[in-house]
Order: sequence, then C-alpha cells, then structure tokens
Amino acid sequence: MSKAFLMTSLLTASLLVSGIGAVAQTPNSSPKKPESELRTVNQVIGQVCTFLESQKSFSVVMDITYDDVLTTGEKVQYSAYQKLWVEKPNRMRSYYVGDQRITNFYYDGKTFTLESPELNHYATKAAPETLDAVLDQVDQNYGITIPMSNLVATKTCADMMSDVWRTQFVGVDMVNRVPMYHILLSGKERDYQMWVTKDKQPLLRKAIISYKNLPGSPQYTVLLSHWNFNPKTPDRVFTFTPPKDAVKIEFLPPTDASVVIEKPAK
Repeated sequence: MSKAFLMTSLLTASLLVSGIGAVAQTPNSSPKKPESELRTVNQVIGQVCTFLESQKSFSVVMDITYDDVLTTGEKVQYSAYQKLWVEKPNRMRSYYVGDQRITNFYYDGKTFTLESPELNHYATKAAPETLDAVLDQVDQNYGITIPMSNLVATKTCADMMSDVWRTQFVGVDMVNRVPMYHILLSGKERDYQMWVTKDKQPLLRKAIISYKNLPGSPQYTVLLSHWNFNPKTPDRVFTFTPPKDAVKIEFLPPTDASVVIEKPAK
C-alpha cells in the first residue's frame, strides 16, 4: 500500500467523524455515479423523523431485545416480537409476544383495550380522540408503555431530541448484512444509536437505547422490518372483540399495575 493512498484514506476517515457529522455517501451512490451532495447527521435524522410524521398510516414489525439488571448486578437479556398497525389520527393496534408477557393493545378512536391472551383477561376504558392523547393517558394513568410508541406520535423524535446534546456519524455499518448509516446521539439520560437506510428517503431499520443513568446501564434494542406505508388495514384489526369466556378486569394504578407491555420503551 502506498503512502499516498494511506494518507488519503486517513484524511477521508477524519472528515467523516468531524464535528459537522457529514454522511459518507448519498443514497444509491455507486462508482458510476459521483456524489452530488453530502448530508449532515442532523439532516438525515430530520428526514427520517419528518417522513414518519407525514405518514397517515403504516405497519411495521419489530424484533426486540432488552436488558434486565438483577439486584446482584448481572444482566439478563429478554426478547420480544411486536407488530404495530397505525392509522392517524386515532387508530392503533399492537400485537406483542415476549419472554415475559403476551399482550394486545387496541385503540379504535373511542376506547382502548389491553388484552392478556394467556390469562384470558382484558381491560377497557374510554379513550381520547387522538393517538398522542391516548398514549399519554395509558402511560400516566395506568403505567402502560407501548414499545417504540414515539413512532406514532405527532412529533416522532421530539422526546428523543429534547434529551440529545450531541450527534455523531459513526460509519456505514451493517444491519442484517445490508450497509446502513450508523448514527450516535448522546443524551443527558440516554444515548441512542440509529441505523438508517442509505436511500434518498432514509428509513429507520435499527435502534439501540442505552439508559446510562440506570444501574448497570441496560440497553433496549429493536430491529424494524416490513415497513408498509399503504397497509389497507381492516377495521377489525383496531376493534377488540372479547374472546369466549374472557374475563373483564379493571386497570390498576401505575404503582400497583401488574399488566404492562414492556419495561424499557420510548
């Protein structure tokens, strides 16, 4: 390897991790098509968030892993699968199967229902008329947090970015063998890693949240796949029909709640 080639490589690498956070290459770039523009990290994040905010409906599949720090200090990792259907402004369904619980969450614009199929129990309450309002209500009043619920919020990245004080471009790294833009966001309470596609319209495909102020700094990891922005979801997906012999129960206040969807979340 020549010294000139080595110096060029080192210079290129230093530019990519400099304070301006320029992204390595534009989407769909190839040796036959020279780059026409570079995007900063904040521009890429803005494109991801603005695009999700603009979508009237979508569905997405999530493969989740998260840490549980034991009182003795060891970390135990659990896994889960979730499918999310959304129709803005007032319909959502979460189907969640995890190591620690199986739950269905329904919101049809009038009521929300949390179902535990294993126990054949469900609880239903009258709901506000918007997704933002119902997510706040179930969180504040009942201690229920739906994994990655910020994806359906009016301001998708507002909660995350309010905590972030620095953004960095890490590199072009793989998610399921596909090269992605890898971004690090440093926050006061949490650090976030995002892997987004190298398309003209970048899309989130992986995220890690590190809860650095909690004992053991547990992490929450989600792989996002099967994005569909024209899902044509039937009405019955959002409407809960009690199974035969299902028992209706009442929600408990957050301090006593025994039915929740997930531990780490937003």
